[in-house]
Amino acid sequence: MFILPIWDLLSSYTGDSRDFGFLWPIFDGYYEDIKFLADLDFQIQIMTLDDGVHVTWNHLKTTVEYEGKKQIINLGEFDRTWKIQRETWDPDDISEIDMRTQTIDLGPIIREEIIMACHNNF
Repeated sequence: MFILPIWDLLSSYTGDSRDFGFLWPIFDGYYEDIKFLADLDFQIQIMTLDDGVHVTWNHLKTTVEYEGKKQIINLGEFDRTWKIQRETWDPDDISEIDMRTQTIDLGPIIREEIIMACHNNF
């Protein structure tokens, strides 16, 4: 659901970017531990780097049920990086681009940010 093709950016110049918006319901069971009670709404910008892409979320909003509690999620700007090839010294928040399909998967990052927001609200 959150796998984006980025072949056009990978073949473009450093600094090129694309904007994407998402406003859609997420079906029960997409994430085992999160139930969406409202549509997931986010806006991102993907920018080409020399060795990958940098994704900035302008916002991420929804309402979820997590660990039996209803949580309103309203995140401001945050970002992540995907590289063509990860190095051993790269931090955990850098992911690797699937070069076979030239795609990135936003799903694990979305789940991670929602869970962190829920724990900050407990």
